Amino acid sequence: MNRLKCMVVDDEPLAVDVVVEYLQKWDIHPVCCENGIDALRQLQEEQFDLLFLDIEMPGLNGISLLKSLSHRPAVVLTTAYRDYAVEGFDLEVLDYLVKPFSFSRMQQTMERFTRWKDKDVPAPDSLFLKVDKQLIQVPVKEILYLESKKDYVRVYTTGDEYLCHLTLTDITAKLPPEKFLRLHRSYTVALDKISLIKDNCVYIQGKELPVSRELRMELKRRLHR
Repeated sequence: MNRLKCMVVDDEPLAVDVVVEYLQKWDIHPVCCENGIDALRQLQEEQFDLLFLDIEMPGLNGISLLKSLSHRPAVVLTTAYRDYAVEGFDLEVLDYLVKPFSFSRMQQTMERFTRWKDKDVPAPDSLFLKVDKQLIQVPVKEILYLESKKDYVRVYTTGDEYLCHLTLTDITAKLPPEKFLRLHRSYTVALDKISLIKDNCVYIQGKELPVSRELRMELKRRLHR
């Protein structure tokens, strides 16, 4: 992603620093603006791929800026207020981050951006997983959930399980986003395989899987749309 053109707009320097620090882990070095007016001017003159946008700013707030763009990049709203979530999704933003957000939550956003960027590429019906020096074809519809094991991922299916030398971020990005959600730094699940949600956990075939605090609202939104 090192050729990605990205902008961060926020009137709080510490908030900007956090996003910049996270993005640099992907070797992304964003343009930063401290107010909506300067950001709008630059967005009208140049094309960007990804925009991290605060909402409550003096002069021109994030929602007004967003509505002023005739051509816009993928937009991630960053705010301390949950009240704008509905309006944000009505404006078809890529994601909605409530401050303070963790790096693991930021990973979710970047995975979503990767899938959004490749949205014209048909989702595969199956994945080829390298297991014990073999390539095994696994139908996507049979995948229950994925579990991160440091530098490996264990893939649980309806009939078997496979240990692959991949990161959870990489394998999640290959799955159809409308069917799968990374709901914790260690787990990605097939939404249609969830049988129960209880006490900040989901259950798949009797297995209890945690849901991170940052992803609870997104899980509910995905299951009720």
